[in-house]
Amino acid sequence: MQMLKRIGGEGYDIPVKRLAEVAPDLARFTVEYPYGDVLCRPGLDLTSRQICTVSALIANGSAQPQLKYHMNGFLNVGGKPRELAELMFVAIAICGYTSAINGVGLLREIFKERNIAFEAIPPVADDGTRRYERGMATLMAWSQKGPDAVTGPLQKVSPELAQWVVEVAYGDLLSREGLSHQTRDLAIVSMLTSAGNRADALRFHIEAALRHGLTKEQLIEAITQLSIYAGFPAALNAFAVANATFKDWNGAVAAGPAPAAVAQSESREARRKRGSEVLSRTSAAAGEAVVRSFADIAPDIGTMIVENAYGDVFARNQISSKTRELTACAALAAVGSKTMETPLRVHVNAALTAGASREEINEALLNLVPYFGYPVVQQAIRIAGEEIAKRPT
Repeated sequence: MQMLKRIGGEGYDIPVKRLAEVAPDLARFTVEYPYGDVLCRPGLDLTSRQICTVSALIANGSAQPQLKYHMNGFLNVGGKPRELAELMFVAIAICGYTSAINGVGLLREIFKERNIAFEAIPPVADDGTRRYERGMATLMAWSQKGPDAVTGPLQKVSPELAQWVVEVAYGDLLSREGLSHQTRDLAIVSMLTSAGNRADALRFHIEAALRHGLTKEQLIEAITQLSIYAGFPAALNAFAVANATFKDWNGAVAAGPAPAAVAQSESREARRKRGSEVLSRTSAAAGEAVVRSFADIAPDIGTMIVENAYGDVFARNQISSKTRELTACAALAAVGSKTMETPLRVHVNAALTAGASREEINEALLNLVPYFGYPVVQQAIRIAGEEIAKRPT
């Protein structure tokens, strides 16, 4: 209870008391195991533990009350608001834009409720043409094998994805300042563990964490804690990956500096112009409005949605806009998390704008039944129906 009070602050025990009304034994377990057995252990400082918890809940996608509670908990134990905002960029790389968009909304609520005068993270000032070079340098510094450890399997199948991994994931997102290497590594390991079935990426980032100075004992503590917030199966699977990584780890130096000659990236201006055009055509939204919607926390998130999501990905013409939007609807519906509900509404409308009929949207969602079950599809059909009903007949 003392640990719960440190993290929860004022009203720390309200969730436990509410739980006790229906399940008193579970309320007791919730205090005794997470806070009494695990979080009290000395292997990680409390701010690092809260980073792990927040990151795992971001990856969960459907635990907004708990995520908000532990974002507040991070601040209660000495974490900085800027660190929580920077964590959203890590979330984009590991979990996608929807998780970061949801997280920004919660941060906005928290800052208002706590009267935190947050100064938005200043936008990047460079022209973007060195993103590939920066991404290559990050990968070379993080891995003994260098970029091939991440991009090698992709080059023949999808060179575009290999390029985006270097430019966007490592050049734009995971090379940012604002978080220490060790904090970022704990966040990534926690997100990957919580998401599950990410063994290759998890191994890469456990190795990077060791290279950045985290100890095996600290990583063991982090994954042990994730048994609480991601479940024992996820933690046990992560331990299998960690064990194999620890056995192979020899403390070898990283691959070294990036090659002198690397590809020059397309400018931000060109990608932003293209992304704004696609956004306007598919969603009847303005790119500048999207950027401004994040201006109070991190305008770069809005910029990246326009430049990367719409300028890099959605602007491709290998499939029609209608097919792309129907695919997006199916993908969002299949995930079925809370963070996907608003984007599903957006892309149902975008599908209609792109020329999809109500019947085609319905079929795209019905096709998910054999793979994801009836509850997921029932929820998606309900959401799609609400959006379709708003459109003029």
